[in-house]
Amino acid sequence: MATPSETSRDTSSASANASPRPRTDDIAEDESGTEGDEIDDGAEMPGPPIQGQVVKHPLDGWSKGQIEAELVMNPAALGSMSIGSTNAGALYNSVQMPAGDAWEVVDSDHAWGTRETIDYLSLCLRKVAEQMVDTPKIFIGHISGRQGGHLSPHVSHQAGRDVDLSYYYTAGQGRWYLRANAINLDRERTWGFLKSLVTDTDVELILMDRSIQRDVGQYAVDHGEDRDWVDQIFDGTATLPPLVRHAKGHATHIHVRFYNPIAQETGRRAYDILLKRRLIQPPSYFVRHKVKEGETLGHLARKYRVPAKAIQQANGLTSSLLRASRDYKIPQRGGVKACPRALIPLRRTPPGQTAGIAGWGHQANQGT
Repeated sequence: MATPSETSRDTSSASANASPRPRTDDIAEDESGTEGDEIDDGAEMPGPPIQGQVVKHPLDGWSKGQIEAELVMNPAALGSMSIGSTNAGALYNSVQMPAGDAWEVVDSDHAWGTRETIDYLSLCLRKVAEQMVDTPKIFIGHISGRQGGHLSPHVSHQAGRDVDLSYYYTAGQGRWYLRANAINLDRERTWGFLKSLVTDTDVELILMDRSIQRDVGQYAVDHGEDRDWVDQIFDGTATLPPLVRHAKGHATHIHVRFYNPIAQETGRRAYDILLKRRLIQPPSYFVRHKVKEGETLGHLARKYRVPAKAIQQANGLTSSLLRASRDYKIPQRGGVKACPRALIPLRRTPPGQTAGIAGWGHQANQGT
């Protein structure tokens, strides 16, 4: 898709000269499924500061003491908390993805997210099913574990904001982890789902294989969508990163990450209290190590002061053999701090529609 002219957005909290974040080709995951292949499914991506707004929060004006008292007396009342980052995080008061007429949960034990994530996802999937008769169920893979933290084989999926889903397939073709192609991909429904993510939720990124992006984007333009708006979604602009990005391995599924204006801020405010009361553990995080000739599992274990077994588990290894020139995940604990207050960008609505921000009906608030 061609790069369009930029559209307006709020820039009160970041530099107006920020350039778009890079595509993910050189940091994306390898999902070929062989031993040791890392599935770095949408890990934190480098880039300029996000331009967005601070969203008014239900706990604005609350003291630490009030939050702690509520955690003791009625923790559920504080709602879901997405703590830390998506690749070094935790979950508290998580919500399990329920069964639904429009979807099938593949692994319910690892389908826990925040209330916002579950509601956003349910909204979009129901919308597709309601607008298009005879829509088959979509398959939902991993979201997060019940308490967040590392979920093998991913680097992300730690804080209840990441979701793996199948594509929509033509009648009779669908199954989990089926590679989408020009024959089996249902472009109409896949575009309908993407459009709802972009316009109805606070989506942060969507990972898809570039070949599928081209098909879906062209379908949207051929069926009346504004080309500049579609190009902005898939290619970004001089100041906006693309929302849909290429990542190797994503011809078999879509990866979606949501901003959580409420759960992220609740988690940020309650983080040190949760740790103090041992209601969560300090999140794990990972560093990458490219193996050199002659390095062994024992070398890595000593260098990073972590058990060799932990390195094996993090990388899905069934033996102690390492491949030279390959990147491996090395698990680490501690030193992970709560993230700063999240800035939530305006939603990228089509021309002629007012851009919204943040679900739950909250208005932008410039305070901290």
